[in-house]
Amino acid sequence: MRYRFAAVLAVATISLATVAACTGSQTKPSSASRSPAAQKSTAPSVSNSASVSPNSASVAPASAAGCAGQPPVTPLPAWVRAGFTPPDTAMPHVVGENGNIVAILWVTPDALRVPALANRANKILWVSRVSSGPMTIRATLAGGTRTATVNLPDGPGPSYVNMPAPGCWTMHLSWAGHTDQLSLRYVR
Repeated sequence: MRYRFAAVLAVATISLATVAACTGSQTKPSSASRSPAAQKSTAPSVSNSASVSPNSASVAPASAAGCAGQPPVTPLPAWVRAGFTPPDTAMPHVVGENGNIVAILWVTPDALRVPALANRANKILWVSRVSSGPMTIRATLAGGTRTATVNLPDGPGPSYVNMPAPGCWTMHLSWAGHTDQLSLRYVR
């Protein structure tokens, strides 16, 4: 119940920010207006190690058009809609392959950039269907052995997730005994 309330509160806060963003405001939120979780750095630790197995770069295909093109801008799954008004608001999003998590992006096209734009962060709202808890993202760049790890100590919720290079990143997500994966496209 506590996690559900926190998720609804986070979605409501983000929804208000989305409305402000859609009015043409290009300003970055001040640190005073962001939650402590959102202020935490999500800079990935990067590895180009040859010890990564050759198969790790092709663990899974791009999911839900996360890399095949722009993510779909459609109504969110019913279990994610709490806090959105109207509930069937179309949002760019990618659903995890197991259906346990959704990555909500805030702009189209090209929501995620390397490096992040000065006036627009790589903001992702992670919404879990199953539970909450600290989340680790192990990302692998398609077509190579480059990896990055991002730890989100507060688990699914609002975050800024930066990757070290453009391309299709397969995100292997683990939190509170659950796992899922999806692919997100970062452009230059």
